[in-house]
Amino acid sequence: MIADDLTGLDYDFLRYIDVTPAGQRRIQQFYLPFFAGCRQVVDLGCGDGDFVALLLEQGIDAVGVDADDKTAAATRAKGLPVIHRNVFEYLAAAPTDGVDGIFCAHLVEHLPYPQVIELIHQSLRILRPGGRIVLATPDARTLFSHLEMFYLHFGHVSFYHPRLLCFLLEHAGFAQAELGVNPATASPMLPQAQALAGRAPRYLPGHGPRLPYLREIPQQGDSLLQRLSYVIKRRLAAWLVLPFTDSLAANTAAHLAGLDRDVLALAQALQSLNGPFECYATAVKPATDTVPAMDAIP
Repeated sequence: MIADDLTGLDYDFLRYIDVTPAGQRRIQQFYLPFFAGCRQVVDLGCGDGDFVALLLEQGIDAVGVDADDKTAAATRAKGLPVIHRNVFEYLAAAPTDGVDGIFCAHLVEHLPYPQVIELIHQSLRILRPGGRIVLATPDARTLFSHLEMFYLHFGHVSFYHPRLLCFLLEHAGFAQAELGVNPATASPMLPQAQALAGRAPRYLPGHGPRLPYLREIPQQGDSLLQRLSYVIKRRLAAWLVLPFTDSLAANTAAHLAGLDRDVLALAQALQSLNGPFECYATAVKPATDTVPAMDAIP
């Protein structure tokens, strides 16, 4: 039997991997516009409370909920409003139609799907009509999430594809479900491929069929014989040499353009798998009362 005290393990681990408040604020600022106009927002699994602080700075009444002892103590020490409680206990006790915004970042991947469904149903209940929920989670469609992010954390249970989250939100009764990625979470992997995927083609049709090369024969000397020799050489070159070299240059440029397109296509295909590592699903509680009874929740 394992007797070790696991209190604060997540708090200590995030510091071990250098997750900082400054970094979290930079990432989570992306979500502020989703809650514009909200009066009261709750952050479920708020961690260090960085998003709570961002909301308060925008004049939005916000509170965080987190069960981790060290996290709650550290957040309270910063003067942030945090409820030290299990998220599901908080949701069960929260009044119906009590808030108009719910933010939940990097919690669902720690939960089996029945608990994700319960979280969504309870969130729908406590939201006011027109209220919004945002669920942020590692993006199952990206390399960095699979190779680094997901399996680095001991508490991760399952990836949740953002389209699956949209389905679960709509199935529970939410409306206007949308998904996307957080551009502030660009992958640090394969920087050369990222740079290549973003550059313009080097050989474009209609921008000169020939490679740059010296088409003029330089004149050597200024004597009468040298000038006469230069005229003869230039005419012979125009007749015999330049048609061949121009054709060779044009064919080479066309071949290079094809290779360039192939390289760019490969880089862009690779980059499509190497996008931002955080995705989200968001939805709105309908104005009409379509919330299912809690005893009907599977």
